Amino acid sequence: MAKCKTATCSLTLPLRVEKWQIDKLDKRFEIARKIYNIFVGFELKKLNRLKQTPEYREILHEIKLKNQDKEKNKAEIKALYNKRNAILKQWNFTELRFTNDMTTMNKYYSSNFGAITSQSISNDAWRAFNTLLFGKGEQIKFKKIGAVNSVSGKSFNREIRLIPSKNCIEWKGLTLPYRVERGNLYEEKMLSHKVKYVRILRKWANTKYNYYAQIVLEGVPEPKINKKTGELLHPIGEGRVGLDIGPQTIAYVSDTEVGLTELADKVVSIEKEKRRLSRKLDRSKRATNPTNYNQDGITKHGVKLTHNKSKRYLITQEELKTLYRKQADIRKLQHNILTNKLLSLGSEFYVEKMSIIGLARRAKKTEISEKTGKFKRKRRYGKSITNKAPAMLLQILNNKLKAQSLSKLIEIDTYNAKASQFDHINETYTKKSLSQRWTKLDNGDEIQRDLYSAFLIQNTDNTLKAFDKVLLNEKYSNFKIMHDAFINQLKEQSTYHPTSMGV
Repeated sequence: MAKCKTATCSLTLPLRVEKWQIDKLDKRFEIARKIYNIFVGFELKKLNRLKQTPEYREILHEIKLKNQDKEKNKAEIKALYNKRNAILKQWNFTELRFTNDMTTMNKYYSSNFGAITSQSISNDAWRAFNTLLFGKGEQIKFKKIGAVNSVSGKSFNREIRLIPSKNCIEWKGLTLPYRVERGNLYEEKMLSHKVKYVRILRKWANTKYNYYAQIVLEGVPEPKINKKTGELLHPIGEGRVGLDIGPQTIAYVSDTEVGLTELADKVVSIEKEKRRLSRKLDRSKRATNPTNYNQDGITKHGVKLTHNKSKRYLITQEELKTLYRKQADIRKLQHNILTNKLLSLGSEFYVEKMSIIGLARRAKKTEISEKTGKFKRKRRYGKSITNKAPAMLLQILNNKLKAQSLSKLIEIDTYNAKASQFDHINETYTKKSLSQRWTKLDNGDEIQRDLYSAFLIQNTDNTLKAFDKVLLNEKYSNFKIMHDAFINQLKEQSTYHPTSMGV
């Protein structure tokens, strides 16, 4: 069956569950984990058998040899990959065959899981194998206890069923009422959309799980309305907005406002507390499982180990889980607030094309410092990106643009445009070090580096490889006035600012 290509949105509503229903749901989440692991183990064994066949091994060996000179052997490499993919198909490594395999394996758990929910688990497994076989995946991992926190249906009226007349979800003997806020126009309008399927979620909060029904709907999300005025809660502006995003900060420039702000400034680094709780967990685990370790303290290998967890261990584990959850919630909330702010400034967003994952990776090149004679650190921006999640902000902004039927984020050519090096006054490029946070233009003006880059990005030409000189000259005087006013305002603030701002 062809996959539906219509726009999709979702509405998440809290469930009112009783103690016995919680026990049932937790049991089913654990069964979902077991089904996934058993299925992945079955398919991995099949893949290992395939890897032992002479034909498959020969193809992989040829691909490795040809990849040493990719440009020269492009056609041959493509033919080899096609041959490999044909063999994978013969061995039933396709999404359809995964679904069929799951149907035969699910009979043991049929009282808790029907064919539909099992197929959604097989789809998750196929995505993992698809990344491993055809993408950049390196390994498929089994899911640990407590790692599965959602179960999806594939149709709103089969297995996990939505009953709008009763405001409840029915699933294999469970009737789960969901809460709808009275007078909430947003929820009412969203529930009027055509329903695709329903997902049951659980989220950890302090000492227990909360349970939710995520109703997946057809179409784009409804705009939120101010109850008192009846106007849009988050109106959309007009015109171009240039964004210069980094590991910790984002600069934005529109025709009416400029800004430079720290991403998710309320997200406090939890590394110190995380290390403390991790050490506490390790001490507890060693105290309750002394036979699992050698005399030198190293974990025993080659034997199956049983880990006994004390009550104190479980409490500490909950503390660590809550720490992660709070950080993630604050980060997402702040990103949504900032995104709504950006959308109020314009409707056309320009940003440099960049690899956030690449910035998080450690440097490959080993270098020695000329000053100290010691090796330079290879770490880059991994911790900042983990805490601030700049890619998530861009994804949220892109989703909101799609929901408003606006053009998605426009990525300019970073390599050709070189926003951080360009001077629009004399139209020359000057390379700057990362520590240089201010740009001195040919006319003597000093501009904050990130804000100036955002201004240039805002005024990119149609090729997305260069800047529109006419627009730059027209808008510069207004930008300079807004820039100076904002920098003075920033300097007057007593709050901490990252050093990358240069203020």
